[in-house]
Amino acid sequence: MSRHLRARRLCSQLLCSTSKPLLTTQPCGLKAAGSSQSTSTALPQAHSYATQQAPRAPRAPKAPAARPSNSELFDISSITPGDIKTIIDMTEGTFDTLSPEEYHKVALLFQDAIKKGASPWSVKLPKEDDVPAHVLHELACILRFATKQSQLFAGALWTAASNMGYRPSTISLAREIIGSGFWGKASQYRNIESRFKQIVQEGKDRNALTAEGERLYRLGMYDAAVKVLQRALGPEGSEFEWKHHCQLCLGRSYLKLGRTAEAKELLEGVEGAGSGEAAVELAQLFRTSDPDKMEQYLYTAGINGRLEMFRQLSEIEFEKEARETDKASKKEHNLWAMEWSRLADEREKI
Repeated sequence: MSRHLRARRLCSQLLCSTSKPLLTTQPCGLKAAGSSQSTSTALPQAHSYATQQAPRAPRAPKAPAARPSNSELFDISSITPGDIKTIIDMTEGTFDTLSPEEYHKVALLFQDAIKKGASPWSVKLPKEDDVPAHVLHELACILRFATKQSQLFAGALWTAASNMGYRPSTISLAREIIGSGFWGKASQYRNIESRFKQIVQEGKDRNALTAEGERLYRLGMYDAAVKVLQRALGPEGSEFEWKHHCQLCLGRSYLKLGRTAEAKELLEGVEGAGSGEAAVELAQLFRTSDPDKMEQYLYTAGINGRLEMFRQLSEIEFEKEARETDKASKKEHNLWAMEWSRLADEREKI
């Protein structure tokens, strides 16, 4: 497996569904503007006619909030070579094309191009800098996990690499857009979406088919998602970078279609590989039939990044405490409830 494919697989493992949504500079249209209405009710009048009131002075219109400039949105000056080294060390050598200092230099070159007026979605670095597409892709994978603001910067890097014809960047960014709910809603990603559709139509890239299956699942098109995801999985035993995510999406689709036995088999396999997301699905599956198994899967999900599952365990222990009559057992349930609540706090280290 090439270094660049390993990088893409690693990004997938780190992202899962706990990753934060990719930021955009365009409104996503998910919120209704000015939807609040007055809830006051009119008092009954003492006469059969309305009393005349003095006209109110018109209110001054509110000035629209100033939109941050691209220079501000794509400012990564707070990220140091040391930050990049920390992420590289965490990935166990996946990103070793350049040194942390060299990756940082490329990031600054990209940032400077934007500050000089280049559109973040069509940056072309000078020929003398000669930065290959795969380096931009790797840098995007690194910065995706650096800071919340650098997520947007990573999207611009992936776009630049995609514009240079680098397919892994097209597929990686497409999955980011799908996962964050911005598919078809952000104009700066239209070219990426178009390229991704072409790759899917070819039907040869199993990672692209996985991302397409996830898109269909999110649209509620579960039968269509199953067909695409089954095609992505291919023959039993064959491997590809996003195989576990493909199995997770397929298992979820089976659940939506009521194909519980098939879903359980798939999800148990993915959970055994350390997927917190699969553990969450299995916990829900066993909620009524096997509460002990449910708690086991909630715990597995918690230690694999889904900290809110610890909160569910805490609530279960509080419920047990309320039902318990034995004083010692009641105290033990309370202690466990408090411990699960503590672990649900993001500031705690497990």
